[in-house]
Amino acid sequence: MSRPTQETHLQTAAARARLPVRTEPYYRVISQGLTLGYRRGKRGGTWLARIRLPDTATYAESKLGRADDLNLLVDGTTTLTHDQAVRAAQDAFAHAEAKRTSGTLPGAGKKTIGDVLDLYIEGYVSGEARPREMPGRDLKNVTSIITCHLRPALGQVQLDRLNAGLLKAFKTGLAASAPLTRSGQPAKAKPTPEGAAVSVEDAKAERVRKRRARTNRIITTLRAALNYAVKKQILATDVAWRSALRAYGDVDAATIRYLTLSESKRLQAAVDDGFRKLIRGALLTGCRYGSLCSLKVYDVDLQARSANVRKTKNGKPHTIRLTKEGCVFMESTIKGKARHDFVFVKTSGDPWKPSDQQRRMQAGCKAAGIDPAIGFHGLRDTFASHLVMAGVPLLTVSKLLGHADIRTTEKYYAHLAPDYLHQAVDDHLPDF
Repeated sequence: MSRPTQETHLQTAAARARLPVRTEPYYRVISQGLTLGYRRGKRGGTWLARIRLPDTATYAESKLGRADDLNLLVDGTTTLTHDQAVRAAQDAFAHAEAKRTSGTLPGAGKKTIGDVLDLYIEGYVSGEARPREMPGRDLKNVTSIITCHLRPALGQVQLDRLNAGLLKAFKTGLAASAPLTRSGQPAKAKPTPEGAAVSVEDAKAERVRKRRARTNRIITTLRAALNYAVKKQILATDVAWRSALRAYGDVDAATIRYLTLSESKRLQAAVDDGFRKLIRGALLTGCRYGSLCSLKVYDVDLQARSANVRKTKNGKPHTIRLTKEGCVFMESTIKGKARHDFVFVKTSGDPWKPSDQQRRMQAGCKAAGIDPAIGFHGLRDTFASHLVMAGVPLLTVSKLLGHADIRTTEKYYAHLAPDYLHQAVDDHLPDF
């Protein structure tokens, strides 16, 4: 049986001055489970909070600040009076209780997950909720996820009712539900390509994989919003979702589609001149659609055989290397244009806009007899795939693509170079 804490008069500096100097603190009970401590030193005292942890029957002790002994200037932060120390101890106790029980910090009131989502959108736009505080570049997609999936299912849930079971059920239900469009309507099932031999088991496994991959993308946004609520001191801990919202593994399969040289030529021959140049630019540089559309004449340096891409997916400028063929192509494309003109424009002379490429790619693939059709990003995959199959090291391909991590390159293209590990061993391992 533990001994009761011995009470000590700590309210005034004069009373504390009469206490002997010692390492063990003097204590005064504030409430059940909370004790204010005072450690008397030779150069003044220090306030402590001692909190009983009922789950383990142990105590947690934390420093609150210096005591107002020796006529120290009281600032309410680093130097505290007795009453200020009591309030600080009570705040620490409330925080610990919230972390142990509901996870909602005092002052959060009746806030809901919907309020957290609203807060996250503000932080996403400003950058405060993002790594390195860089504003998010995919607001349309984040807003769609919140509007179609998170808010309808969780928006009205009060934060004091947030728990792992609730979030786990949401994740499981999401993985079992049919896909939706960005507007929240049921998505139409894509037909199996003609002539494709797909078993019932394989088709079912692919549906499960796609739904789990979609679930991962959605819960990533939810986790980010809840973590931001912890940062903003609305929630005390991430215990509720640390394991409940863990991502499904092995669902982002490296299924890329690239064009053969014959298909590449047929596609270029099947489209108009403006789109043909855009396609050829993608095949020669590996750039994404948005990067190509933003490229201007002054970004191209034919003497250095390079082009500076200012608009990239990760927000970092990227320098692309041009082959001799690429330089000839770029020179003919920018001929007669001013420095601030776009390199790639439509046949009409108008600049390319977001999503202008989608229908044109579908129509071009149909006219060229490319089945199944590919999207514009498939041209980037074609650029990388042919380099890898030609024996270019993955690290080099990674740098050419502007990937921040070579693991991304390995994930999508390593299977095209099955001998690259053997080659690395052959080139670098000594003859023992």
